[in-house]
Amino acid sequence: IGYPRFRAACARGVVAHASLTSPNPRGTVTTPPIPRLRAERAERLRAARHRRAIGYWWVLIAWLLSLWIGTSVVPHDWLHAPALFGHLASVIVGLGAAVLLEMSGLLWMLRRTSLDDMRRTEPPVTALAWLGIAGLLVTGAFLQPDLSQPLTGIKMIAVLVAAMNGVAMTRLTDELDRLPGAVRFSSLPARLKLWCVWSAVVSQTAWWTAVLIGMLNTASR
Repeated sequence: IGYPRFRAACARGVVAHASLTSPNPRGTVTTPPIPRLRAERAERLRAARHRRAIGYWWVLIAWLLSLWIGTSVVPHDWLHAPALFGHLASVIVGLGAAVLLEMSGLLWMLRRTSLDDMRRTEPPVTALAWLGIAGLLVTGAFLQPDLSQPLTGIKMIAVLVAAMNGVAMTRLTDELDRLPGAVRFSSLPARLKLWCVWSAVVSQTAWWTAVLIGMLNTASR
């Protein structure tokens, strides 16, 4: 079954359930008007695309601003230790949140938890991941990154990829939010399953690349 047909089948199940459990005052069963539901859904999709576009721009501007400050501003010596501490703390928070989020998805894939359980985990963990990314950009600006070193450039790109992937995953989250809470990962269309796996792989690759290169740069100083 194709992904659009799968989602439509889920939507029909939700509408049917709502129509059976929500009689009108006269006691007859009513069905929500389909054109109105489609218009509302289209409006939600447009709003979500608008928010993602703004998110991409904010991430790119913050990343470029961090690079500009790091290469143009010479901070006081006393700022180095607090900035380094904040950088390491941001790595711990961001990487830990990313691992926890992907682990909850893995447990859902293995039928250890439900989609509803993963939904409850996602909002606070995602907030921690964004806190880690923001901390990396802010504190990294005061650590004077040497962009002439290839590894440093790769690390900065990895941080950008992790942040951009975080914005892109909001679309995946919206798609999963429209599915029944008891749906199994194995019953999803191949496209949606591949999307979930790809997002997790990109997230973990970007985070671990940034962490390992950061460790190498710190050890070489």
